[in-house]
Amino acid sequence: MGTFLQDLRFAFRNLRRTPAFPIAAIATLALGVGATTAIFSTVNAALLRPLPYPNANDLYSMRTTLTDGRLTTGFLAPNEVLRLNLGGAPSLVKAVGLQPFDLTLMKDDATPIKTRVFGVSEGFFEMFGLPMTLGGFMPQHFVQQNGPPPGVVISTRIWQNMFNSDPQMVGKPIRFAELSTTCLGIANPAFDTPHNADFWAPISLPPDAVGHNLEGFMRVKPGTDIERAKSEMNSVMLGLAKDFPASAKNRVYVVKPVVEQIVGDLGPILIIVLLSTGLLLALACVNVTNLLLARGAARAREMAVRVALGAGRGRIVRQLLTESILLATAGTLLGLGIAYAGIRLLLRMSAGTLPRLETVPFDSTVLLFALGAMLVTGLLVGFAPALRLAGTDVKTLMNESGRSASGGKSTARWLNAMTIAEVALAITLVAGAGWLIRGFDTLRKTNPGFVAEKRLIIDANLVGPKFPNPPAVIAAYQDLMDRIRAIGGVEAVGLTSSFPLRGTQENSLFIVPNGEAFNEANPKGSRQRVVSKGLFEAMGVKLVAGRDFDSSDQPPPPPPPGQPGQPNQPPQPNPQTQSAIVNTAFVRRHLEGRDPLTVTFQSGYPNINRNLTINIVGVVDDIRQKSIGEAAEPAYYTPITQAAQRRQTIVVSTKGEDSAAIRGAIREEIRKTDPTMAVDFESVPELVAGTLKRQELGMTLMLLFGVAAVLLAAVGIYGVIAYASAQRRNEVATRLALGATPGTVFWLVLKQGRTLAIIGTAIGLALAYGAGRIVSSQLYAVNASDPTILGGATALVAVIALIATTVPAWRASRIDPSKVLRPE
Repeated sequence: MGTFLQDLRFAFRNLRRTPAFPIAAIATLALGVGATTAIFSTVNAALLRPLPYPNANDLYSMRTTLTDGRLTTGFLAPNEVLRLNLGGAPSLVKAVGLQPFDLTLMKDDATPIKTRVFGVSEGFFEMFGLPMTLGGFMPQHFVQQNGPPPGVVISTRIWQNMFNSDPQMVGKPIRFAELSTTCLGIANPAFDTPHNADFWAPISLPPDAVGHNLEGFMRVKPGTDIERAKSEMNSVMLGLAKDFPASAKNRVYVVKPVVEQIVGDLGPILIIVLLSTGLLLALACVNVTNLLLARGAARAREMAVRVALGAGRGRIVRQLLTESILLATAGTLLGLGIAYAGIRLLLRMSAGTLPRLETVPFDSTVLLFALGAMLVTGLLVGFAPALRLAGTDVKTLMNESGRSASGGKSTARWLNAMTIAEVALAITLVAGAGWLIRGFDTLRKTNPGFVAEKRLIIDANLVGPKFPNPPAVIAAYQDLMDRIRAIGGVEAVGLTSSFPLRGTQENSLFIVPNGEAFNEANPKGSRQRVVSKGLFEAMGVKLVAGRDFDSSDQPPPPPPPGQPGQPNQPPQPNPQTQSAIVNTAFVRRHLEGRDPLTVTFQSGYPNINRNLTINIVGVVDDIRQKSIGEAAEPAYYTPITQAAQRRQTIVVSTKGEDSAAIRGAIREEIRKTDPTMAVDFESVPELVAGTLKRQELGMTLMLLFGVAAVLLAAVGIYGVIAYASAQRRNEVATRLALGATPGTVFWLVLKQGRTLAIIGTAIGLALAYGAGRIVSSQLYAVNASDPTILGGATALVAVIALIATTVPAWRASRIDPSKVLRPE
């Protein structure tokens, strides 16, 4: 311990004598450690921080998919949840289903608040393992019954903010505009599934229900191999396929950890950025190593004297590593400050609105990571100088310290290797930034199929005695649209059951065009959406062929009344017709070579409704419904007059910019229709931009890292070439004295930097291409061999390297031989 403290004091005094060197080294390391720690903090918060549930690693989310490429919602059917709990998958403790519903909560002062209630199956809260604060669901609450749910569980947040933490809350009424119910319990304060949920209601799961509208969760037994659990689940699905072939054939469960389901595509982006900061830290280490190598050559005489006086090689190596650890410690402490400031900046850049990034704590995991980075950095930057000195004899050390020496071949080789590494790492980082910029730019420029600018959306739901039946709902919506359309500044208005990019659950139906038979092995499928006349105009969607819906698209006639005296007689067939507008994806996949305006089709799930014939009256451009990065699926649109739905999204296109006056006028018209409706506006441009936040965050970070990499590489290359030039001052002066021109000297020095840059470029291109192959599957429209990205990264780093080499080359060519060669 005493020897270590002696080494530490000596290192501190030694560094203090030349303050420029430690300042440059500490600043460089602080940049690398700070950036890496900041991003690790973000990764820790989003991916590594445990969920607040006991044995959270045993919790998984469940979806389904079809292996034959057919369309599906991707959710689960009630029978697919129930079968997992019947013993066919012994590795599972419990499987549960969840389904969202939009309701309007009425405050005591009659203020409506739009809320989302999540229907959950029996055992939902018990599976997650957190005890209730108060009350809870009982088995009888899940018995199938008509009417509203027997009650709801509310979040601690709602209990505190709206009910003043009333300890007698259980059993008291809760009023929604759509229904009145009772509080059955208060959830645990830490319970947060789904994220920011406030209300949960019990739902029953009919054993023969095949509609895929549930999100699934499951818990496996501790120590279970998830692949074994998947195998058991696939066996359950095979059994379902025998009993329900139309819905379960070629269907498989898709299982992933709950954390991955919450974070979504943010996870891969953060991992890519974290790996990039690792490269940036490596680049910073290379730079500091260069500084230490150059400084080691200048201290060669000191080391030679210490060896001659009896200092062992291990003692000298330990002293040098102590100095590097001291630099790394100072760099890490400063880097933690940079990391903290960087995280605050990230949160202000809207990263805090992304899942699990509401807070990014500097917890013990982050501090341990910073400690590890400090130790690794200290060893890395001190390894090369220590290794060089450990293998060099006293005579060589003395020669390297001579005034006419060139610094030693060993030092030159290490410096050249470090310079090549800098160029290679810089190209890889710049290429990575280029890929994320390209991916984000391509996404941003991708046509979503609708116009976002100057559009507002409002969720509406017409319930209550004023709207007792579908005709009343249709009439109220049509009257509301007419009144909104008459507001000054409003250009067009429409309704849709499923606005793009909002994750709304949609019907996925089988379809059979006229003249074709139902293909049980590979049935055709389509999404179904309910819209109003004028919706496509309001959204800026192009009508490719045919017409929009109009007054001729009347509701189908009611079914014929039963025979008098025979109330139990089965209903008689009642053939009906309906109009539909299809998208171009529907035409491409299902109607190739046919004129869509002459086609009729039938649809249904799990069986085709043979009593309904649908006439195609128009074709519209594709709309990217799920995300901008996913191509449109086949879809047909049904007029609200023929498929009335109480819940709709109102789309308003304005003539000019959005204004408070227009919003106020729209709100007033909606309140005239239904004063209990919660009116919340959402800007469509903000909605679209919000779907790209993850990609924008990754692009911004990589752009900053790319700039930092270029600057570090420039400084490093400049330092190496300047050091080499300084070591060759006598040689250069002699050449000039013997008749060499300044131009010859310039190109002589430049050649050294050019050779290193060429080698580093070749290695950097290989590294960049390999990294691109790894990350391209996680980025939108990115090609690892994209010549623009690779060529641009190479050109940028090459230009920076050329500039960094040109300055010391020019300075070398301006040496005055008479001053350099003057006798001492």
